[in-house]
Amino acid sequence: MLTDVPQRLPLAMTLAEYAAARASHPQALRREYVKLFRDSDASPLPVTRSEEHGGVVKFCLDVGGGLETESVIIPMDSYRGSQWHTLCVSTQVGCRMGCTFCETGRMGLVRNLSAEEIVAQRIVARQIRHERIKTPTRPYSYYRDGIRNIVFMGMGEPLDNFDHLVRAIRVLNEPNGVSVPLTQMTVSTVGRVDGLRQLAEIVRREPTWANLRIAVSLNASNDSVRSQIMPINKSTPLSELQRALLEYPLPRRGLFLIEYVMLAGINDSLEDADAVAEWCRPLRCVVNLIPYNPQRDAAYATSDDDSVLRFLRRLRAHGIFVKRRVTQGRDLMGACGQLGNPALRRVRKTIANTDHGVASEP
Repeated sequence: MLTDVPQRLPLAMTLAEYAAARASHPQALRREYVKLFRDSDASPLPVTRSEEHGGVVKFCLDVGGGLETESVIIPMDSYRGSQWHTLCVSTQVGCRMGCTFCETGRMGLVRNLSAEEIVAQRIVARQIRHERIKTPTRPYSYYRDGIRNIVFMGMGEPLDNFDHLVRAIRVLNEPNGVSVPLTQMTVSTVGRVDGLRQLAEIVRREPTWANLRIAVSLNASNDSVRSQIMPINKSTPLSELQRALLEYPLPRRGLFLIEYVMLAGINDSLEDADAVAEWCRPLRCVVNLIPYNPQRDAAYATSDDDSVLRFLRRLRAHGIFVKRRVTQGRDLMGACGQLGNPALRRVRKTIANTDHGVASEP
C-alpha cells in the first residue's frame, strides 16, 4: 500500500497555501512566490543525466535513495510552420500497471513522486531550455522558454498517484507561479476508471477543470488482446472504460485523445481497425496511432508503414478523426513506452516502507 507524501516544500503549494503556511496574506508574499517559480536559477533537484538528439532532450532528476525521474522535452512543429516544445513529465518511478509493451511497466512500481518532484521537472526543463535559447525576462509568459504543453505521459500511471497529480496540476496552473493553462496540460491514463471518476467529480465542483485534457491508452480492439498486453483490462474491460468516458463531463468542444500503440501482428489488422472505430463511435475523440517503439529485449515488432497507413485510412473511412504520431526520441530511449532505467529494477527490490510509499504489484 502506498502512503501519502507530506507536502511541505513551496513547489507543492499554490500562493494561498504558501501564504497560509507562513501565516501571512497572499499579497504580502506574492513577489517572493513569483520569484521562486519564475526567476530562481537554483535547480530544485539535481540533474543526474541529460542527453540530446535531434532536438529531443531527456533529463533525469535525483529524488533520493538511488532513484531518479525521467522527463523528455520534445520539439513540435505545426503544419503552418509554428514551433514549440512539449514536456513529458513522470508521476512515478516505475509503474505497477504492467503493460507488456512498455519499458516502465516492466520495471514495476518503485514509488510515487510527490507533487514537488512532479513540479520540479517543469522548473528544471525551463532551466535547460534557457541554456539553449535567449529569452526575455519580461513580460512573463508560461511558454517563454518554448515549452507550451505538459503531458503526464512519462514514467508511471498518473491516476495511480491521484492526490499528488492533482496538487501538481494546481501548482502548475497557479497564475502567480508557472501559470500553465489547463488547456495545455494532458493526463494520460491506461484507463483507471476510478481515477477518471475522481477527476470528473473535480470538474463538477470546479468547471474550469473541464479544460484539462484526457488521453486514454486503448491499444487493442477487444478484451482478449487488451487483457494480454494491459493487465488492467482484466478488472476494467473495454465496456466499463467506454462507459466511464461517456459519463465524463467534457467541455462543449472537448475531445478525448485515444492512444493506440501499433504492434505488428497483434493489433494492426483491418478487422482491428473496424472494431476500434466501433468502440470509438459513441465518444467525442481523436485517435492517435503510435508505431511501437522498440525496447530492450523487446517481445514485439513495430507495425510497418503500410500497415499503419491502412489502419489509419480504415478509421477515416469509418468517419473517425485519426492522426499518426511522429516518433521522436527513440535514440535516447525517450519515446513513448521507452522510459525506465533497467538499473532501477534492482533498486526496487530493496525499497522498504518510506514516506514516499513502497513498491507493489499490479
